[in-house]
Amino acid sequence: MTVLILEAIIARAKANELTALANLNNYLSNPAGIGEHPDIVAEVDKLVKDVAEAREQIKTVNDLINESNNQNNKRNKLWKY
Repeated sequence: MTVLILEAIIARAKANELTALANLNNYLSNPAGIGEHPDIVAEVDKLVKDVAEAREQIKTVNDLINESNNQNNKRNKLWKY
């Protein structure tokens, strides 16, 4: 069950990353077509932060999984005779 929760967190972060990248691509390729956001620099800044946050979240979850696997491997070695 824990694996499913962590996979869901990674999937959500990946979706957030892809959404931000798609919007960022739209702003950078056609900034004049975005009428409801007059401050394009601020919006692009926010999207870059969204991408960074999503990537950091994915990295953190993967690091936690690796740490857990390493701890389990160490425990298993202790119990082997």
